[in-house]
Amino acid sequence: MSIRRINSTGRKRIAREDARILVHPDPDGVLAFDARLDLSDYALPGDADVFVEAYRQTTFMRFPHGTVAAPHPTGETSCRLTDFTSGDGLLFRVKVTSTDERSGILLAEGDRIPVSDDEEQPDNRIALLPPAPGELGQETWRVDFAGANGPLLLVNSRVGDWKALAASPLFRSLVYAAAMRQILWHIYKVEQIRDLDDAQDWRCRWLSFAAALPGGGDPPLASGDDDEWDEWITSAVESFTRQHQMLDHLKPELERIRGESG
Repeated sequence: MSIRRINSTGRKRIAREDARILVHPDPDGVLAFDARLDLSDYALPGDADVFVEAYRQTTFMRFPHGTVAAPHPTGETSCRLTDFTSGDGLLFRVKVTSTDERSGILLAEGDRIPVSDDEEQPDNRIALLPPAPGELGQETWRVDFAGANGPLLLVNSRVGDWKALAASPLFRSLVYAAAMRQILWHIYKVEQIRDLDDAQDWRCRWLSFAAALPGGGDPPLASGDDDEWDEWITSAVESFTRQHQMLDHLKPELERIRGESG
């Protein structure tokens, strides 16, 4: 699928409640989506082009989706997500681009749009660390930073029902605190974020999440001292585990395993 270059200047932000995306298998069993877009309140040119983009990690597909005046799919296969085997961890973007003498200018965008369910109201929550299946050899799980839109918690698809494993108290108790610590260190050491100005940036969202935990406190953004960041990250992770009672949830699972093995 060809990708045309899009310039970005002064774009408007499309609210998630105006962009509902439903994902379902088509008659051939291939994933497809329905985009229900309401662009009437954004004062955009009626003939501006609309695109819907689906992405997960490094996999990406772009679909022409008509115009602002008539935001509908174009082409027989335009809504088929042929590059994706499941809808898990799938996110969408909606982009509106100009068609006048400045053709290709990005006029409006909505990003990190989650898949909606069939209810009337969209789900505006976005998981900071959505789980997704992955081919990991003998690793049970891995935090994946390959995508530009935030980390995924990859769970080895070879375990069978990876969704059930990711949702189990045993897995959550043993994995999520370690994953959180890894992500916060990655933001500090690799991403080197030193401000919280962009609420849509995944790194800022993670730092803000950690800072909002009881007793977490603001991250030492002005500091490059490893010890200071280690203290802040440890405090945030400890607060997270207390809030979710990780050890208390782990103990009954260990007792159950002991009982089954006995």
